Amino acid sequence: MKIGKQVAIGIAASIVVAALMASTILAHPGFFGPGRSGMMRRMGPSLLEQLQVSGDQQSQIQNIFTDGRETIRPLIQELREKHAALKEATQSQPFDETLVRSQAQEIADVQARLIVARAQLRNQVLALLTEEQQARLSELRAQRLQRFREWRKERSVKTDPSQQ
Repeated sequence: MKIGKQVAIGIAASIVVAALMASTILAHPGFFGPGRSGMMRRMGPSLLEQLQVSGDQQSQIQNIFTDGRETIRPLIQELREKHAALKEATQSQPFDETLVRSQAQEIADVQARLIVARAQLRNQVLALLTEEQQARLSELRAQRLQRFREWRKERSVKTDPSQQ
């Protein structure tokens, strides 16, 4: 297999893992509001609390995510199945490049549908927020991104043998 194909499959696998992790988090019924347990409670106020959404907004957002789970869960299951089929195809002998390409394209198609479904959910939620809440959400996202970059930088220094 050429390096480019290996990189493409690696990237696709990374996207799948990220999508599965995000969907699992969003699928948890208490993630965004009251009833959070364990680690989520220790992390501080929920996103909805930080945005100071009204009870009506919170109810509508929960309904959006409930409906969204009905759309997203089957896509995630389909993605898992397609990924398993791709893994099997890449390990089969003799190697069938046409089959692997076909399986990879099917994964890309499901990923595209999943991305669109998530974008629709996001936009439905954003439509419920006031301009002030949307601005606050942007601030919180920027802060989260900055913390992640700092964490990644610290981690790369710790794991880089030349830095020791």
